[in-house]
Amino acid sequence: MPAPASAQTACSPTINACGCTIVKPGSYKLGLAINSTQGLTPAGACIEIAANFVILDGGKKAITGPGGETPSGIGVWVHHPFRTDFIEFRGSVISGWDVGLLIEGRQIVADDATANSNGTAGVELNNAEDVELTNTTAETNLNYGIWLRQTSISDVTNSKTETNGNIGLYVGCSPLGPVGSGCAGVGPSPGNYLFTGGIQANTNYGVALDIGAKSTIITNQTLSAGTHNSKDDLYDANSSCGSNKWFANDSTATNNQAGGCIK
Repeated sequence: MPAPASAQTACSPTINACGCTIVKPGSYKLGLAINSTQGLTPAGACIEIAANFVILDGGKKAITGPGGETPSGIGVWVHHPFRTDFIEFRGSVISGWDVGLLIEGRQIVADDATANSNGTAGVELNNAEDVELTNTTAETNLNYGIWLRQTSISDVTNSKTETNGNIGLYVGCSPLGPVGSGCAGVGPSPGNYLFTGGIQANTNYGVALDIGAKSTIITNQTLSAGTHNSKDDLYDANSSCGSNKWFANDSTATNNQAGGCIK
């Protein structure tokens, strides 16, 4: 992703158009549905968060990107190294972007986002730490529903990652899916918890962990009406699941581990 440019339009407490950056702590809210035709930040985002102690109320308002066969830009971007931000989307639909919601910060809470019909991912956690991603719907994205990349000690709970073009929920470094190895310049993703999710009908995998996923706990990932993913419902590239713990997942789910470490 590009680095944020120096020239910024600061967001007002009520945000009624794309193209601004939150640069001060405080409370903010979306006042209207907003879209990319109103303008973007110099880094190509609708809203950027570059401050600590921010509360953003999505107010059920849509955040709509340019769409098309190769969507571009970012809907909402929480920058590294900012921390202690709380985003309550209240069901806001973030669609038509390359990445709907990009979190690179620490101690971030993001609740009740619907990130559908984006490109690379509905939601991406990249070089993030201690993130609580709750009640997220990420469907019909071209590649991933939710992607954890070089992210640690974060929780993804009560998610719905279905009918995505590659993987519903992926922990790994590659934009292509599991590669069975690390990626140059990208660190591992240790200590993440993936609790309670609907994972059916993705083109390749429901949940996939690549080699860099360590000490992950994956539980209560379920299929609806027996609808499977085209490859494996549950996939772990680590030998005998490595240090990852899979349990209490859908008993009908397919997986790649003949030894039984995925349960």
